[in-house]
Amino acid sequence: MIRAGLSVLFLLGVGSAVKAQLRPSNVTAARVENIAAVPDRSGIRLDLRNTGQRAITAFFVEFSQQGANGEGIPCGGRGADMIDWSDPMPGRNIYVHMRRNWIPPGGKASIDGYPQCPIEAASLAQMNVQLSLIMFDDGTGEGDRSRIESTLLLRQQARNERLKWLSRFTALRSTSDLRVSAQSLYQDLVDATRSAEIDPHEASRQRMAKPVRDELQQLALDITQLAAHNGQLQNNEFVAWRITDLEQRTARLVQGAGSTDVIPK
Repeated sequence: MIRAGLSVLFLLGVGSAVKAQLRPSNVTAARVENIAAVPDRSGIRLDLRNTGQRAITAFFVEFSQQGANGEGIPCGGRGADMIDWSDPMPGRNIYVHMRRNWIPPGGKASIDGYPQCPIEAASLAQMNVQLSLIMFDDGTGEGDRSRIESTLLLRQQARNERLKWLSRFTALRSTSDLRVSAQSLYQDLVDATRSAEIDPHEASRQRMAKPVRDELQQLALDITQLAAHNGQLQNNEFVAWRITDLEQRTARLVQGAGSTDVIPK
């Protein structure tokens, strides 16, 4: 990843020490370490070290090769946005979604990447690795401005859709008729998905809204089925925890989406 004020562009040498070239970057709170080619998996393994004072909630590492004329040839990258991942269910260590694995100050995460270069039989020995993005839990970030904006836009789309429905899920804890309330919520989510798909352009612009609705629709369906068998939320601790998990993840998502909305281009 990076030293203060500098992004480190690493040149992989299979079986040899990593060489580094420095180029200007806005990333200062992290660096990549221990880069190694994994030829039998056509991949690259590296550690992402948090050298700053805040937890890293998202990252993106770019791969590239140097062309015959010295130009950089993009070979894809590896990234993750962990802002909306889950904490474990107390007492059972079950995760509703992927385990929240923010990189704490001084901590590191091991990452496997699989470059995809346009040149056939591209050599891992010629691969450059560069950290181009890190994000924090308050919606700020370092690195490529366009990547920061893209990450925030997707977070904001997910946040906006989640907030439309969250209060109706939490209200299920105290409803007098769980089956009716959950079934009504499920049907409204189905209708919202159908309505959104009428306009393909708008659906494309709000591409994170659909997976959010899909998740919420499944949760509403599961609660409806629980209620149909004379079950109550308090009688099924895992289903009840899924609503709590939804609240916790939404709170982190709201904070991580930043204080200013990104206007889609």
